Amino acid sequence: MVPRIRTGRRTAQAGSRAHLHKNKHAILFQLAACLLAVVCLLPCTTCAFQQCKLASSPIITKHSLQRRIKSPAAAAATSVETTQNPTRTPRIQKTTTQIQQPSPEHDIELLSIYKSNKRLENNIVRLGRMGRTEQALQLYQAIWTLDSLKDQYRRIVQKNNKSDTKTPIQLTWNNEPLSPHLSNLISASKLRPTTRLMNSAIDACARATRPQIHQQTAFDIYHHAISPTNPNGSKKWAGALSPNVFTFGALLACCARNGDTVSSLKLLHELEEDKFPDVVLNGVIYSTVISAVERADVLDVDLALEVLNNATVALAGRGEGSKSNNHNAVMGVVGYNAAISTMARAMEWKMASQLLAEMIIHSHSSTKPGLHSIVNWETSVPEEEMEPLLHVLHDERYKDLNIVVPKPDEVTFGTVLAACERSGEWEELLRIAKAAIEYGVKLDGMALTSSLHACQQLGLAGEALDYLELMKQLGDEDTPITRGRQRMGAKQKLQRPDAVAYRLAISACARAPGGHRWQDGVRLLNEMRSSKYDDCAPDVVAYTAAIAGCSEAGEYTSAMQLIQTMRQEGIQPNVVTFSAVINACASASANLARKREEEDRSIAMEDVRLPMTRALKLLEAMKAPTSTIKPNIVTYNAAIRACAEGLNLAGAFDLLRQLKEDGLKPTIVTYGSLMTACERMGDVDAASKVFRMVKEGNEGNDDDDDIRPNEIIYGAAISCCRKARQPERALLLLRKMISDELSPNTATFNTVVAALAEGKPDSKIDNNVLWEKALAVFKVMKSKHAPPGVAPNRQTYNILVRCLAANLQPGYAESLLNAMRKDGFIPDVDLYTLTVRSYERCGNPMKALRLMESMREVGYHFYEVKMLDDAFKNGVKILNQVGRGFTSQDTSTVRGPFFSADDDDMDYFGDDEDDGYDDDDYDYQLLN
Repeated sequence: MVPRIRTGRRTAQAGSRAHLHKNKHAILFQLAACLLAVVCLLPCTTCAFQQCKLASSPIITKHSLQRRIKSPAAAAATSVETTQNPTRTPRIQKTTTQIQQPSPEHDIELLSIYKSNKRLENNIVRLGRMGRTEQALQLYQAIWTLDSLKDQYRRIVQKNNKSDTKTPIQLTWNNEPLSPHLSNLISASKLRPTTRLMNSAIDACARATRPQIHQQTAFDIYHHAISPTNPNGSKKWAGALSPNVFTFGALLACCARNGDTVSSLKLLHELEEDKFPDVVLNGVIYSTVISAVERADVLDVDLALEVLNNATVALAGRGEGSKSNNHNAVMGVVGYNAAISTMARAMEWKMASQLLAEMIIHSHSSTKPGLHSIVNWETSVPEEEMEPLLHVLHDERYKDLNIVVPKPDEVTFGTVLAACERSGEWEELLRIAKAAIEYGVKLDGMALTSSLHACQQLGLAGEALDYLELMKQLGDEDTPITRGRQRMGAKQKLQRPDAVAYRLAISACARAPGGHRWQDGVRLLNEMRSSKYDDCAPDVVAYTAAIAGCSEAGEYTSAMQLIQTMRQEGIQPNVVTFSAVINACASASANLARKREEEDRSIAMEDVRLPMTRALKLLEAMKAPTSTIKPNIVTYNAAIRACAEGLNLAGAFDLLRQLKEDGLKPTIVTYGSLMTACERMGDVDAASKVFRMVKEGNEGNDDDDDIRPNEIIYGAAISCCRKARQPERALLLLRKMISDELSPNTATFNTVVAALAEGKPDSKIDNNVLWEKALAVFKVMKSKHAPPGVAPNRQTYNILVRCLAANLQPGYAESLLNAMRKDGFIPDVDLYTLTVRSYERCGNPMKALRLMESMREVGYHFYEVKMLDDAFKNGVKILNQVGRGFTSQDTSTVRGPFFSADDDDMDYFGDDEDDGYDDDDYDYQLLN
């Protein structure tokens, strides 16, 4: 299977109690076998001692590039230069292969313990899978040494049979006589070079821990084996070996390990041109070529798709033909996974998602046990961007071919998830993960980790806990550990949540809105502490994530308790941990201050400032000379925020002075926290000071280093003006904000509207009617000039209706009630009450009656509200006195000075198509 795209964060750990537990029977068996071998070999002769050299022979080191390919004919060869292209395959090292002089005595005695080729082949395969490549190649070269000596032995025997005199058989090697006892071993041996042994040796090169070195070795083995003669011109006694499909599969595996696309494609073209007519291409060959493209240093997604489409047609044609009844004459899911993995590495998540969608759609007709179909598969890729990737399925030339598209498996979904993870497409990742579960695929540990990462980025605590539970169920599967995974350093299949998964889940709980899932994060941390697995023990990152959850919730006492627990367990907090604790203190002060503003008399000012005091003490402890952890700018920003929430404006500015003395440079977050402190106190002069400090701090800096006030700073300053009862200045800041090409949100607009609605007009300025300016701001929110995402919400309407009713403008108030209903907001009954009262104060009971009648449309009954019921009775009494029926016409005297909304203007604010505003920019000029 094609390796998934990962950074290699999990490797086998020899000290893992779980690994030892699962393999204890295998380990005990191996120990017993080793002891038995030692006991049996102790009384043996020198020959037996030579046999043990296989286990004790040194493995080649990284400083030595010698290869142990010792063909008899190559005994005199000195060096062979590799001919790889360094520009296209930079990972293949340009080295010199030194063919060692073979040692016949060692080689023959090495093979003497093998009674058949089958046992020799099995041992070469075993050594290759264990990563002991050099020892596997020693056995393979020994078979050619034996073959050469057998040829020499046969010639001597034939010569003796033709001669009357029998000469003793004396074998030589490089004109040096060999030990006489080797003749008996050679004559009795039934071993011979075969294609299966060649394939095993090439496969060992493909599985080498350093494939950059052994690729050329694999090709040397191949070229030597298929040649009928030795390099010196002598004829081989065993003759040339015939390669089969497994030979080329192993060679391509070597190229794939190195990302050698050039050699892979060259070999594939030779096979497609029928240079080897007995070799029938299958899906494994094409999949390995795509894997080479996926591992290349320079990624080529188009090339991977080209090979995939060509393979789909070629294999479908072979399936229709008669060359072979091979059941592998289809492109398997491994090839598709390799293509998707190429897209993942190239960060082409849209292509990966689209290819997955095409696999699901085109494999719908096929059946596979354990999988379900998603009939209405939907992808987030727009249709106009979905040019078919499997274009051969839509080609009329191949409509008669029986092209089979495999169903995606857990690796397919996992690789697409990895592509989304690399590109930061978190919503798409979770959508595909959900689709995989609906599809019937059980996600593996790595795919679930990717899903947890998405939940952590989006702050989805509930979903993160669900995926963590799925990871806990992975251990219920009884899956055997392959030989490849038993090799030291090999990646292990994740069978349960590890520390990475727990950290992601804890962080997701910490990022939940409002910190309401902080207790779940602490619970997961305690699970890590009680885990019996070494790789699941909590570290400073896990503790910091749990403390961050406490920070969001304002649970500063729990955060400080976690600090103490860390130290008791020997885990040293870092600067991020302390900064999170200080942030927790700031959030605690903010929560208490908010409750106090809501008239919670049980909370005193000392209670609000207590968390702030704890935060400042922690900061002082970090600044102490004996402290090994010094505060950084993030720590100071958190402390300034704590002062802001603790209503300590002077302390916030003092911290700014301290951080500058410590050589730190204020950031936009620093000034934002300072502006928050000004807003909490309603100190407009201090807010102006912050603006000046930002401007002075930019003097002498490059444009790239300038700190410009952002939406947060402006929003806090506008709120400060509202608290200070300076609505005109709030409106001025909104105008400045728009002129600076910033995008105020709906909350900022509402703050300006509230400031204007709550303020009192300045008598020194003529025609200074603040409610008119509030309406102007409202109309900007409804117009094309509004920033993206800005629109009146329920709060906007509530503020304006109350303001207009209080300023005796019931006509505008009623029109806003109608606009509110058109926007999908049902007005509260008190808004109707205020508007009816405003009509009464203006001396217009008839329109009050009409408004009360319209309340029935939204489910309100005016007679259930005493004030409205009294107003209705009063209106009916007036009608009886004047002797006229209930009508919408109203000619009563207007008592209020600003009642000016006629019947034709009642729906002015509710008309979204033509409100008369876009053609007249007077109101927009008020803001710009």
